[in-house]
Amino acid sequence: RSCPVTLDRLTAALADRYTIERELGEGGMATVYLAADLKHDRKVALKVLKPELAAVLGAERFVVEIKTTAALQHPHILPLFDSGESDGFLWYVMPFIDGETLRDKLTRETQFGVDEAVRITTEVADALGYAHSQGVVHRDIKPENILLAAGRPMVADFGIALAVSAAAGGRMTETGLSLGTPHYMSPEQATADKEITGRSDIYSLASMLYEMLAGEPPHGGGSAQQIIMKIIAEEAQPLTALRKSVPPNVAAAVAKALEKLPADRFESAKAFADALVDPGFTTARMLVDGAGAGGGASWIRDRRTIAMGLLAVALLGWGVTRQGGTAGPTEYDVGLPDSAGMTALGSIGFDMDRAGQFVVYQTAIGRTSELWYRSLSDATTRRIEGTAAAIMPTVSPDGTQVAFIRLIEGGTWTLETTSLDGRNSVVLTTGADEVTGLDWLNDGRIQLLGNDGKEGRWIDPGGGSSVTRSIYYCIMASELPDPSQMLCGGGGDRFGYLTSQGDTTSTATLWRGEDSVKVFGTHFKVVDGAYLTYLSAGGDLLAAPIDLDSRRAGNAVRMVTGLGRRNYTGAGTYDIADNGTLVYAQGSNAAVGHLVLAGDAGLDTLPVGAESFLRFAISPDGEALAAVVESLEGEQLRIYDLATGQHTVWARAAEIRQPVWSPEGDRLVFTSGDSIFVGSPIRGIAPAAVAPDFGGFEAYSWQPGDRLVGTLWDDYVVAAVQFGTQPATVDTLVADATFVRISPDGRWMAYSDRAINTIWLEAVPSDGTRFQVAGNVAEPLWLSDSLLAFWLFTDGGISVDVVDVASAGRAPIGRRRRWLTLSGFRDTAGQSFNLSPDGRVLYVQGADEEPTRFLRVIPNWVEQMKHAVDEANR
Repeated sequence: RSCPVTLDRLTAALADRYTIERELGEGGMATVYLAADLKHDRKVALKVLKPELAAVLGAERFVVEIKTTAALQHPHILPLFDSGESDGFLWYVMPFIDGETLRDKLTRETQFGVDEAVRITTEVADALGYAHSQGVVHRDIKPENILLAAGRPMVADFGIALAVSAAAGGRMTETGLSLGTPHYMSPEQATADKEITGRSDIYSLASMLYEMLAGEPPHGGGSAQQIIMKIIAEEAQPLTALRKSVPPNVAAAVAKALEKLPADRFESAKAFADALVDPGFTTARMLVDGAGAGGGASWIRDRRTIAMGLLAVALLGWGVTRQGGTAGPTEYDVGLPDSAGMTALGSIGFDMDRAGQFVVYQTAIGRTSELWYRSLSDATTRRIEGTAAAIMPTVSPDGTQVAFIRLIEGGTWTLETTSLDGRNSVVLTTGADEVTGLDWLNDGRIQLLGNDGKEGRWIDPGGGSSVTRSIYYCIMASELPDPSQMLCGGGGDRFGYLTSQGDTTSTATLWRGEDSVKVFGTHFKVVDGAYLTYLSAGGDLLAAPIDLDSRRAGNAVRMVTGLGRRNYTGAGTYDIADNGTLVYAQGSNAAVGHLVLAGDAGLDTLPVGAESFLRFAISPDGEALAAVVESLEGEQLRIYDLATGQHTVWARAAEIRQPVWSPEGDRLVFTSGDSIFVGSPIRGIAPAAVAPDFGGFEAYSWQPGDRLVGTLWDDYVVAAVQFGTQPATVDTLVADATFVRISPDGRWMAYSDRAINTIWLEAVPSDGTRFQVAGNVAEPLWLSDSLLAFWLFTDGGISVDVVDVASAGRAPIGRRRRWLTLSGFRDTAGQSFNLSPDGRVLYVQGADEEPTRFLRVIPNWVEQMKHAVDEANR
C-alpha cells in the first residue's frame, strides 16, 4: 500500500489533470488507482510505476518508449489514454473497466467450460495478431492482464512491458522486479533471451488457456526458479491427461503452442486461433505421444540436457545471488548528465580504470568534445578541465592520469596526458594522420595506432625514448600477456588475429572448432590469458575459451546483447577491469544502415533493406547491385535485383574486397584470400580464381582488355593487374598511394596518398608529374571526364566537393565547389561511397546516434563469464 506521504505527493503532482479517488490494487510493476479525468469527465485507471522501477528507467526514456502503445486500436485491447512524469512519478492512464480480471474469475471458478475458454483465447489471439502486425509484442500475457467487460476480454497493459524493457535497456535486476510472470513465461523469456517475438506471446496465451481448462498452469513449483527450470527443461502434461473432455484438436493446438523452440510453435496468433476451432487439427507430435512411442521420451531427455545448460546461463542473466538467503543486486546503472551524455566518434567512447572504480568518457559539447569523469561507486560526475576537443580517453595503469587525442583545426592532433582534475596537462607528440587506436599499456607506455592501422607508436609518457614501427594492419589492438604482441580485429578485418609489434607481413588467425573456422567478430580482448571476449556482427558480447599457443577458441556464449557498435572499427561499447567488473553501454549498431543515392534532386533509398554493408557497386545498366555484407560467419557478396530488392548470395568468405563490374556489366571481379576472382552473376557463372592476390590487391577500376587498377594494400601501392593473360601480371603505377580512379576518357589518374587525406592527379601514362587536388579529403570519384568528386568532414557532417579538371596542361586543377551534404553518412571499410550510372552518390546512411545516458556496471562479471563459458564447453 502507498504510504500517506507518497499518496499526498502523488495527488498534488496530478491535481491539475486527475483526482485520485482510491487505490484499486498493486501489481509487480505498478500501483493502480481509480481516478477522475478532469478534462474529459470520466473514470480512469491510473497506474503509477513502482519507485524503484521509475528510478531505473528515467522519465524521458519511458515516455518516448510508451508512445508506441498509444497507436494500438483494437476492440480487445484496452487503449492507452495518457502517460507522463510528474514530480518523479512515472504513470500511464487506461480506461476504468468496472468488471473483473480473468484471474478473479479463475480464482472463483478454477476451470472454465471448453467453449468459453476457447472463445476468450481466440478473441485475445485476435488482439495479439493485430499488435504483432504493428511490430508490438506484449511480453506479459497472464490472467491478471485480461479484463472481462460483460464477458468480453480486453488485454490491458498492452506493450507496457515492452516499453519498460526498452526504456530500461534490460536493466531490471537491481529493482527486484521481472518482466513476465514465471507461470506464463516462454522458454526464451525464462532464459533471458533478448530476441522476444510474437511467438512468445503465443506460448503465454497457450499457458493461460491450459490453466482455464486444467485448473492449473502448465508448470508449477515452490519458487520462481523451480518454475523457470520446468519451463526450460520439462514438457507439460497433455491436457487430455488432466481433463478428458478437452477435444483432441484443442489439446493438439495447445501442445504445439507450448513447444520449447519458438520455430516449432504456430507462426502467428491467428494460426493458433484457427487450430483451436478446427476439429481436424492435429500434430505429428500428438500422434506419437498418443501411440506411446518411445521416441518422445528420448526427445524430451535430449532437450532437457540442452535446457539445463541454458538454465545455468539464464540464472546468471537473472542475477540471482544469495548471501544469508537475501537476494543482492549483481548489476546496476550509473547515469550520465543529460547535458553531457557519452558520444563515441568512432571509438568506444570511454575507458575504465583497472580497479573498476571510475570511467573517463567523451561527450559532445556544442560542436566540440571534452572529457568527463564518472565514479562507479558513488554519484560523482564532473568535467575534466582543459580537455576541449579531446577524444579517445585511456586511463593510466595507476588510475591517476588520462591520455587522449586533442583534435586541432587543419586536420592535426596532439597526444596529451592530464591528471583526473585536468591539471598538469602535457603534450607528448603531434600528428596529422588518422588515429585508429589509443591505449595506456600495463608496462607504462602509451600505444598509438595510426596511418589507417599500419603504423604503431609506443611512447614513454615519462620522457623516455619512443618507438615508431610499421605494423600489420591493426585498427583495434588489445593488450596480451606477451607485451610484444597485439590482438587485432576491426576495420576491414572482421575476425580475430594476433600480430607482433613491428611485424608487417604475417599474422596468426584465431580459429575455433575442429573445422578451422575463423573467429568472426570485432573488439577482441583476452581475459586472464584463457578467455576471449568479442563483439558479434549483431552487437552481442560473446565469450569463449582461448588457447593462445594454438590460437584455438572454443564454443562461444552470448553474455550481453544490444551493445553499441561502431560502423568502421566495429568497436563495442564495453570495458573490463582487472577486478572482473564489466561496464558497457547499450546502443545502436551503427554498422547497419540503408544504401541511398544522393544527387541534385535529393535522396533515394535502394529497396535492399538495412544491412551491415561494407562495399558496394551498381552495375552499369543500373539494374543490379553487388554488395559485400557482414554476416555472423564472415562476409557475403550479394547480388540484388534493384527492381524487386531480392538478392542471391554469390560468394562467401572471411573477407571480400571491393566488387567491380566490367565495363559491359556482364562480369564481376573481387579479391578474397590469396586470389582475384571473376565470374558472371548475370549469366549464373560462379566466381573463379584468375590471378594471385599480388599483396592485398583491391580493384577500383576495370579497364578495357581485362586490366584492373587498384591498390596493393600490403605496401600502399597503386598498381595495374592484367588478368587476361597467362600468367597474370602486375605493374606498379604509384608508390605510397591508395583509392585510385581512372577518368572515363582514360586521360587522368586520381588517387589518395598513403595517409588517405590528400588527393593527387597524374596523367596516364604518367610523366612523373603530379598535381595536388585537395587536402583533408578522401576517396576520389570521377563524375565525368572533367569533373572529380571527393568527400570531406565539414561542420555540417560529411560533404562532397567537386573540382574541374582540364583535359591537359600545366595547371589542370580548376575551380572547387561544394556539391552535396551526405546526411547520416557511414564510413565503411574500403571505398565508403560510389557512383550510380546516372551520376548520383551511393553511400550507407544510418540513423543519428543518440548520446548514451547511462552505463551498466556488473561487478564480478568475469567470474560469471568464466562459469558460463566453462559450462558451455564441458
